[in-house]
Amino acid sequence: MNKELINDMIVLLLHQWTKANALFKPPVINQCRTIELKLTKLWHKAVETSLGKGNLARKNEFLHTLDTLFDILTCKCSIQLCSESNCSHSGKRENNSYIDCGCPREKKIPVLELEFIKAQRTKAEGQGSMQMGSIDYSETKKQIANAKKREQIREREQKKKMKSEEAIQREEELCQDVYHFFDIPPINVNATKLSELVDLSLEVLEPPLTTSLTSQELRNLKETPMQVPKWPSHTQSVERCVKMVTEEAGHVYSHERREDGCRVRNFGYQKSDIRSITFTFSPT
Repeated sequence: MNKELINDMIVLLLHQWTKANALFKPPVINQCRTIELKLTKLWHKAVETSLGKGNLARKNEFLHTLDTLFDILTCKCSIQLCSESNCSHSGKRENNSYIDCGCPREKKIPVLELEFIKAQRTKAEGQGSMQMGSIDYSETKKQIANAKKREQIREREQKKKMKSEEAIQREEELCQDVYHFFDIPPINVNATKLSELVDLSLEVLEPPLTTSLTSQELRNLKETPMQVPKWPSHTQSVERCVKMVTEEAGHVYSHERREDGCRVRNFGYQKSDIRSITFTFSPT
């Protein structure tokens, strides 16, 4: 079958369905590719029937399908009329039919057209209880406006979701640049051996060597091992510091007081005096 002829038929077919209801468009109806396959299959059946291929029952079945609806609706669920099932809502609503449909919302048949589709699917010899008339311009205008409104709401929700994802991504990027700070763990003064000085089960303690690295830099160490600089070892200076800290430990208790004592001995001021000294020498 000529592809151009199929495309022309698809255009005419979609025009007829849209004429019935403006909501008859994908995904309520099949995509153009699916419609093309259906038309091609129907054309091959017509050719085989015209050439006398197949038995009489197959020929009669094909001729019968020519008078039925060329159904391109995605939803194939059964439609029931209220008059057929003694529905309690019969005569109390504009649409006297209902459908037990489990299809996704975007693929459901418009409720207004359930009775019309039921009539088209069950018509015999080209005649049904309902026929297509002229376009209902007021209803079509209303449907187009509602569809446009739903599209705008969908776009706003999508933009809102994108903004939320961007905010989360920015927050994650900021967290990657956070520096870590070393907290001195509590010392167990009643320890009898070295392994009891610090309780490692309380929290994860970070070594001072990595406190100047960001979270992202720490993650990069998985691929590129850390290169520790070659720091000089001043043994005598370290021994003097150990002696000084030991002497201060004999006078005061707690790390903060020992540190203040060492600062006074070396620099002449305590840690709490740094702020006042900064203000004293700050430019006016």
